[in-house]
Amino acid sequence: MGAGERFATRKGDAFAAMEALGAEGARFDLVVCDPPAFAPAKPALEAGLRAYERVARLAAPLVTPGGFLCLCSCSHAADLTQFRNASARGIGRGGRRGQLLHTGFAGPDHPQLPQLAESGYLKALFFRLDG
Repeated sequence: MGAGERFATRKGDAFAAMEALGAEGARFDLVVCDPPAFAPAKPALEAGLRAYERVARLAAPLVTPGGFLCLCSCSHAADLTQFRNASARGIGRGGRRGQLLHTGFAGPDHPQLPQLAESGYLKALFFRLDG
């Protein structure tokens, strides 16, 4: 069976789509969430962190036991620790526990300036979720 037969997409509001998938009982071995910047600047930080937590809360139940959840952020205002904490809270509030397997950052085409922490805005967390 080719990848085309095993792949499907949905178009719509991501929060509504994840809620609908959860209500349908859909489960996936891999869920990747790469939303727009929820916290592009400091005034949006708290609301942005709540949005990242909500993404994780809605996505976690969609992952099969032993499956993988990748959560991404391109928010300048949310540092890695804040993003990781919001993600972990969301996973827990989604009724799951996870192991953080890998933390990813931008590739060489997006160099980070040592004197400007905000230039390290691309972050990705890869979790394996339990049952």
